[in-house]
Amino acid sequence: MSAVVITVAQQKGGVGKSTLAAHLAVAFAQQGYSTMLFDTDPQGTCTHWHAQRKKDDIGLVATSGWRLTRDLSMARESNDVIIIDTPPHAEMDIKVSVRAADLVLVPMQPSPADLWAMKETFRTISSESRQCMVVLNRVIHRANITEDTKAKLLQYEIPVAEQELGNRVLFAASMESGLTVLDGFANPSQIEITNLVRQLAAKLGLAFKGKVKPSISSKASAKADDAVSASPANPEQGSTIMVIKKKKAVAKKAPATKKKVAAKPKKAAAPKKKAATKAKPKAKPAAKKVVKKAPAKKVAKKAPAKAMLKLAA
Repeated sequence: MSAVVITVAQQKGGVGKSTLAAHLAVAFAQQGYSTMLFDTDPQGTCTHWHAQRKKDDIGLVATSGWRLTRDLSMARESNDVIIIDTPPHAEMDIKVSVRAADLVLVPMQPSPADLWAMKETFRTISSESRQCMVVLNRVIHRANITEDTKAKLLQYEIPVAEQELGNRVLFAASMESGLTVLDGFANPSQIEITNLVRQLAAKLGLAFKGKVKPSISSKASAKADDAVSASPANPEQGSTIMVIKKKKAVAKKAPATKKKVAAKPKKAAAPKKKAATKAKPKAKPAAKKVVKKAPAKKVAKKAPAKAMLKLAA
């Protein structure tokens, strides 16, 4: 049986193509399918990720241009699933990858910029007569812009995957060590990827060998966006979590010490107030004497009398 080919394409950069391609490859491999990941992006994100991965569960071919057709024909016979990661702003490479695909996935963020940029990608897909599906990525739940984006996609009659991928740091953070959210992390993003693969398998006629996981409610997804909980798969990540916990413990103790230090000066300040009250009576008599001695009033009364005598003379 020839391999099923899934191409991840979007001419706009920074939409999460490589992250999605790597996660799909691992997900299908965990389903028991022989999986090959094709990296046609000159940036080589998937190639760097694969080099960090300490498992040989998926293969990788770094290729581009005219070599892609030759490499694909060789890989089709020895694999069940092939995932192709494409570069942005490379129309010729995208066309070759789209032409070879059984399904084209278009990741996009819920934003006007992504809506504008994907029009060119859909022109390419339409010209090659391939079926496609939009995957909403980095979704912020409870945001009006997400619902507005989905409504506009329906107006364009573009199919959208039921499962959305949330805006979670763990998707990108796991890639640094050659891992994915499926590699031992306890996080709702596992359910998102698994449900997406289940939907893709049904569309492509592949058997889904894993258990169907319940979809995440909007409230649960929103909580997961606010606080990402993970079970670290390596000791370094575990030590990082321990350091954060220690810092929080120190921060809690700090206010108690400040309260004790601040309480002592209050007792010492009490005598100063008494001294100030004793000094007030001494100051008042001095002020009164100075006012009484001032001859200003007497001089003022005599001066007009002299002036009148002079004028009369």
